[in-house]
Amino acid sequence: MIIPAEKGHIAEIARLEQEAFTDSWSESSLESTLSSDSCFLADISEGAVRGYLIGTCDGYSGYIERVAVGKAYRRMGIGKSLLDGFEKALPQSADSISLEVRVSNVAAIALYEGFGFERAGIRRNMYSNPREDAAVMIKKVIR
Repeated sequence: MIIPAEKGHIAEIARLEQEAFTDSWSESSLESTLSSDSCFLADISEGAVRGYLIGTCDGYSGYIERVAVGKAYRRMGIGKSLLDGFEKALPQSADSISLEVRVSNVAAIALYEGFGFERAGIRRNMYSNPREDAAVMIKKVIR
């Protein structure tokens, strides 16, 4: 079930964050994000956090900052459900969603393309540890 993340989810989200990213955010950064105006969603099943998404919206376009699904829960549709939850949470005035993803993250790129994102360009050397380019992806939101 996709719900707004809560303070009680932060420790599990931080664990998933470390599992998924070499540049993981700290618990305090995640908690700070939770108390901001970000869209912070979690997939919860039987009390466990299986995945999460952090995004923002300026009223006209959404931006996905982080998406992660626990290794044990991948390929179960959770990533797609989180993306769908974010799109539904956008205001009516929003007409697009954008994100960046490591060019080597083929599974994530396939997920995003399956959800209607298209590659819009490359950001050179966006990531460190290891240094890598980012694919910029954009989806037009049709209401």
